[in-house]
Amino acid sequence: MRFLHWYFIVLFALVLAFNCVVWGAAARLPDEVGAHLLNSARREGPIVYAYMTVGGALDQALPALDSWGQRRATAALSEGFARIKEDPTVAMDLVFSQTWNPAHATLKLCHWAAPVLAVLSLVFWLRRPTRVNLMRGRGRGR
Repeated sequence: MRFLHWYFIVLFALVLAFNCVVWGAAARLPDEVGAHLLNSARREGPIVYAYMTVGGALDQALPALDSWGQRRATAALSEGFARIKEDPTVAMDLVFSQTWNPAHATLKLCHWAAPVLAVLSLVFWLRRPTRVNLMRGRGRGR
């Protein structure tokens, strides 16, 4: 229990990094899918748009993360590419309305887990045990 707040903070950081890398790479998916996702997120999904913005800069700085993120985004969203191309204005609705595969379920879970973990990290940080020193050291207090 003493270090519980650190577990939540580390878990939040990992989930946030995953979201930024994958959504940042999803904004650059081929065949206009990435552009449609980015435009839809700008209008309808402020959290996803923030992930895409931060993740885009991160993915450009580290190309290995970009290729990893694009593989994850393609695995998660490939079943919806045709529908996203048909009606790009509702891309975020398509992404979050149903689950296409396990990778897509993971993407959606991590999307919603980040804000929850941020709140839990804050709560457990504020409630962390503090060190209480009941005895003064020698020479102090004189």
